[in-house]
Amino acid sequence: MYQSLQKKLLLQYPLIWNTKFIPMLIFGFFLHLVFFGLGYIDGTIDFSDKNNIQIEVASTFFGLVIVILVFIVWLVFYFKNNALKSFYRKSKYSLFYEFFQILLICTLLVTFYIPFSIGKQFHQASYYSLEETQKRCKTIASADIFIDGNFRQTSIDSLASGLIDSLGNLTEKAKRYERNYNYESSEIVEIVEEVVVDADDNTPIKYKEYIIFNGKKYHEFSLMNRQIYNFSVSERGKDSIIEKEVKNWLYTNDSQTVKKLMNDYLDILNEHRLETNLTLDNWFKIVYKQPDFKDFLYIHPYKNKYEANPRNTSHYYYYDNIDSKYSKYFVQQDVLKEKYDIVSDAHTENYIDYNQLLSFLYLGLAASLLILSFRITSGKSWLISVVVTGVLNILSGVFAAILSEETVYFCCILFFIILFNSYFAVIYFRKESKKFSYIALNTILWGNPFVIPLVYFCIEKYYTRFRYDPRYEGYYPDEYFWFRDNVSNMFWLNYLLVIITVALVAKIIRNWKGITEN
Repeated sequence: MYQSLQKKLLLQYPLIWNTKFIPMLIFGFFLHLVFFGLGYIDGTIDFSDKNNIQIEVASTFFGLVIVILVFIVWLVFYFKNNALKSFYRKSKYSLFYEFFQILLICTLLVTFYIPFSIGKQFHQASYYSLEETQKRCKTIASADIFIDGNFRQTSIDSLASGLIDSLGNLTEKAKRYERNYNYESSEIVEIVEEVVVDADDNTPIKYKEYIIFNGKKYHEFSLMNRQIYNFSVSERGKDSIIEKEVKNWLYTNDSQTVKKLMNDYLDILNEHRLETNLTLDNWFKIVYKQPDFKDFLYIHPYKNKYEANPRNTSHYYYYDNIDSKYSKYFVQQDVLKEKYDIVSDAHTENYIDYNQLLSFLYLGLAASLLILSFRITSGKSWLISVVVTGVLNILSGVFAAILSEETVYFCCILFFIILFNSYFAVIYFRKESKKFSYIALNTILWGNPFVIPLVYFCIEKYYTRFRYDPRYEGYYPDEYFWFRDNVSNMFWLNYLLVIITVALVAKIIRNWKGITEN
């Protein structure tokens, strides 16, 4: 059956027969199916222990070895016959069809990790539905207030003299930092504080030793100033609502609701067979110190003081120093948060990282262009082209290093690409002899995909350096941020344009093959 199928392909579809397109497609889909299964196994979560199944590194290495071996075998069979060298009669766009088949084969071979990551995330998300995950994560996050939640920074008590009137300027500077460097709000606060300190002879910032909740004053180290743990599965902005809800229970002395929360938490803990020496009654007793919620006992969020990071010796010292404040009670909250973080992220993250996918697509595109260039020229010309390309890149890099200007490298590469395109155009339209057009054609196929990215980054560098406003520290024009924020979109567009360009030049390459050698 296989032989008859091969014979039929040879007689009716010689291009598909020559590229071994169907067998490679079947192998590619089988490879993806296998790695989806391996990823599913790797996504197994052991809620009762810190160590999950981890076969990602071994699977990736195994996949690379298999792909390289299959790739070599495929090239051996593919390069056995070359219709271009034999001047076999071909249709106008047959060369593009051949390239497209090569591109699909290469892309299937290099993207085996994507189904692995999808299978892993699919398994992690399958443990609980989104609604159940949100419910459990809310319980675990809320209970962190009664275990070992972080304390919030209190507000500034006093500012350095003479700076109150300048707070508007400080806020404006913080906004510029946020815009230019994507700082988080907490980092912006630190920047403002740093400016305040520097502006008043390093006068330290003083913070209040209390907080105000619903008009009532509480100590800075009371439960009322603790934070809940943040899971990605929580809706945007809902963490603060949940935290305020728990603190309202404390404020209104709603002890029954607090006990229910603790009981729900212990049910989850026992379900996963995690350890604690707490019971509902003694947990409530040692932390629920109404009305000030200050003199509570600190609970270890892990089984012992070294378990949080057993490989980091500096962490030992840290916990030794603060261990005196902890009680004898512990609960494996660290394990719960770690495991449910995985499930939470599996529900909220995209199954496909589009930037990662783009990298794999470009890897497949690069491999297919290298194979196509070898196919239409010769091994000798191909190797010479590799050497010429390498030398030109080194010279451009040296020139840019001498001038200490990164943009010079981009401009040099663009110049060489334009030069080779011009030379090939002259040879093609004169049709006298091919001369060195083999080398030019290879460099065109390899270099043209970089034209748009090179121009893009040159323009971005222009706005970075020449449109920078020295009146404002770290200020760049809006165009700079537009270019910076659309890098991935540019590469997606460039990928499509490269394929379209190959389709357009396929006829040119076919006609170029008919030019005499000398």
